[in-house]
Amino acid sequence: MHGTRHLMEGPSPRSSGPRCEASSGARRSRPRADHGIAAGPPGRDALVPGGRGPRLSLRSYRACLAGPRRGLAAGGPGHGRAAAALALLLAAAAFTASLPGRVAAAEPLPSLPPHAAYGDYAVGVATGFAVDKRQRFDPWNGAYAGPEYRALLRRLEAAGQTRTVVFQLWYPAAPDTSRGRLAGPRSPFPAASGRRANYFDFYFQAGDLARQLGAAAQVVLPQFIHLQGGGTLAEADDAARQAAFAEIGRRLLNAPQSAWQDARPAEGKFPLILLAHGLAGNHGMWSTLGEFLASHGYVAVAPTFISDGGLPLVFHDQDSPFARQASAEEVRRAYDSILGEIKVVPYFYRLLFGQEGRGFAPPEGFNPATAKVVPGGVERATTMMRNLFRQRVSDVGLVLHTVRLLGADEDTCRTSLAALGAVSAARPTADRYLCGLLNGRIDGERTGIAGHSLGSMTAQLAASHLPGISAALGLNNAPPFTWTPEEMFGAGEARDGLPRGSRKPLLLLIGDEDDFVQRVFVNLFQSAVAAAGGDPALAFPLAPERAAPDRMENPQPVALSAWRRAVSDRVLAIVRDTDHFTLAEDFPRLFPWPAFQRGELPFGQSPERTRKPVGERAFGPPGEAGERYTQLGWAAVGDTGEVYLPHLIRDWYARAWFDWHLKGDRNARERLRSPDPFGAMTSVRREVR
Repeated sequence: MHGTRHLMEGPSPRSSGPRCEASSGARRSRPRADHGIAAGPPGRDALVPGGRGPRLSLRSYRACLAGPRRGLAAGGPGHGRAAAALALLLAAAAFTASLPGRVAAAEPLPSLPPHAAYGDYAVGVATGFAVDKRQRFDPWNGAYAGPEYRALLRRLEAAGQTRTVVFQLWYPAAPDTSRGRLAGPRSPFPAASGRRANYFDFYFQAGDLARQLGAAAQVVLPQFIHLQGGGTLAEADDAARQAAFAEIGRRLLNAPQSAWQDARPAEGKFPLILLAHGLAGNHGMWSTLGEFLASHGYVAVAPTFISDGGLPLVFHDQDSPFARQASAEEVRRAYDSILGEIKVVPYFYRLLFGQEGRGFAPPEGFNPATAKVVPGGVERATTMMRNLFRQRVSDVGLVLHTVRLLGADEDTCRTSLAALGAVSAARPTADRYLCGLLNGRIDGERTGIAGHSLGSMTAQLAASHLPGISAALGLNNAPPFTWTPEEMFGAGEARDGLPRGSRKPLLLLIGDEDDFVQRVFVNLFQSAVAAAGGDPALAFPLAPERAAPDRMENPQPVALSAWRRAVSDRVLAIVRDTDHFTLAEDFPRLFPWPAFQRGELPFGQSPERTRKPVGERAFGPPGEAGERYTQLGWAAVGDTGEVYLPHLIRDWYARAWFDWHLKGDRNARERLRSPDPFGAMTSVRREVR
């Protein structure tokens, strides 16, 4: 469900999906209405369960855009404790629990698979804001957050702060082919103009974020980072820990990207793809996929959702009414409040059991054998998730509408946004405003969407609900039917009696070692609810959507159910020895384990993992663990060099999927209908017409 790695007790099944292909071509009957999920009113101030609202229409949005703000100097609104909170999420995404010892590299590929290399465009990058003046700043958390956050929402409303979504934009840029491709085994050409971006640029150079990153990371990461000479940071002295975390922060935020700011766009009109992060994720996590897609002639946009995102730097918008009125200290406190807790999971425990924890962990002392399910708790938790998806899908539509406006000619873009109140986007300022940057370059009629975890669920719902989206790609998750708002999937039944699923082409890439999905669906909704005397069938009433698998070869029953219920082209690819994060996160390219093994890095992240118990044993002794396995990671690929295989597989599938469904490339269709080049690393079910 999320985009960062955190500690959470729970099961991790042994599930190495079948290494074979299967195809299901079952016919489907005409769907008929048979479910009663309440539909909330998207686009309104409050999310009221049971209310009837209009279908979302991109034409109905009244959006405005502000150009990206200049980087803040240290001491500005983006710095201080807020930066520490942001940095904690960044740091937590970079490393996972691992065991000491040297691990053999993944099985090498003989050569780089065709169509997995970067394209011939350079990559430009820009940051912007989408604003919806019709909505309050964060209505979902207004309904579910604690008193401190609700007090902030009242302050923001009094200041006139409306819904604001920060987004990152990657686009095809004119290349400088005379210099060759950038260094690295899979890289685009440099741009002919502009400045090479680094990770820090994605967050507006906000204050002393690098220093705060190190300070925040010390709280949770020492036991997971391995040092040259042996041991982990948890075993090192304080001086070594301080030095290592300072270096982690410096490397992370100053690492050069393969994209150029202020780059001149390439000639042409390009399809649009939105990338949706998971719980506590952010727009920066999509940098490698955004760059890869842009190099192949796509405009990719990644928002950070205010409802649950990890880095929603919305007060860096020049048009932010709150930032203009508030002091730097007030802005800092506002960021602290927004980012001070990981949302969703604590709300689950509060609604289900009347107890609230922090982050992704259960409440302190939580024991499902002695806890009791609050009457109506499962239904309220289900309604909460439906309302979260309503707000997320609404934000997807807002961002797509805003970016499509950027494809208009400069005068039309300025005039339209000025009429809607986007002042800084409608006038020249010292900052580069986005109107005029991509005029005539965006083909908004060819739009796709991809997402990870909670973003995968969001992508599938948005594709079915929003007009103009042609295809969806989901990484490691699918929306359970009971979490789906009534208005987002069509009412009715397929021939096998299951409610109809995605109407749009759906590609699912999932890891066969995805323990986080098991932690949520098994620990929380099955094992804990059942142990506390509740009925988990209220949350997952359909047999194919039960929380736990019936065999280890089926690691994600909810994803399999979504694939079975899809009524258009559908592909389900299981990637061997990958967990919930491996396919999505970008951090392994900054800290490659082979480089650590060769002594080129002072620290590294081992790919060795330990499986945890499943089902009833999930609440067994804390030290109980299963067998060890080696996660899919870096490997030598022919003459190309060392390549991070999870991204290679992800990028190959993403390009084939969108080349077929957005560009009509029949060669891409044939690639999808044929065995992929990854052998035993993948197990694929497909039905591509």
